[in-house]
Amino acid sequence: MRLDDGVHLVMSGGGGFDLTDAFDCNVFAIDAGGEWVLFDAGAGRDMAAVEAVLAGDGIAPATISHVFLTHGHADHSGGAAALRELTHAIVHAGPLTAPMVAKGDEAAINLGRAKKAGIYPAAYRYRACAIDDVVEEGKPLAIRDLAVTMIATPGHSADHVSYVVERAGRRFLIAGDALFYGGKVAIQDIGDCNIGDVCATVRKLAAVDFDALLPGHLNFTLKNAHRHAEAALAHVERFACPPSII
Repeated sequence: MRLDDGVHLVMSGGGGFDLTDAFDCNVFAIDAGGEWVLFDAGAGRDMAAVEAVLAGDGIAPATISHVFLTHGHADHSGGAAALRELTHAIVHAGPLTAPMVAKGDEAAINLGRAKKAGIYPAAYRYRACAIDDVVEEGKPLAIRDLAVTMIATPGHSADHVSYVVERAGRRFLIAGDALFYGGKVAIQDIGDCNIGDVCATVRKLAAVDFDALLPGHLNFTLKNAHRHAEAALAHVERFACPPSII
């Protein structure tokens, strides 16, 4: 689904636009100039649906050269192995996410807890995926017309990272589950969700320059997007946690 020039939504489930499998997060494809870069990988349950969206948008799998993961939760990284097989893309992840995904560590990504809560069906199985590159915070990675810079944004989970993508004079914040439309966050009852880190991440993102917000669920914003970070910061400055989407 084309959102803007060179920006497509290629996966989105029940927490978004029901474009692909219900368990997929929002997955964005950005044109780097002759090749495509994906951010997050969905849950990996229905790759036929993903391939249909890509075909409809004119994105050949062979032109997808990189996949960046924001964190290890299954709705964001469970499709990494299937995407790697389909596209032969280089898979990137943060330093804490990389070993979880590479080992298929369901305990580390809190999948067992999520199954007990009824969020995922008991039959869902997470596929491990080799990580080709462990990204470093603040070190831009040039991919043709793009510059991708990782920002450590823990809180929703200890391993969470976000990305600032610079393209054609614009700055996109790929926020994963760190920041959402309306200044909301994502808090849940898992061991590595930390309210203090959530609020610290809000302060950090509010200091980042970006004009488009592409979050892991719900609505996205293509201009004047910094207002959502400012809305979250207003809560934090009152010693309160921003409202949660969960």
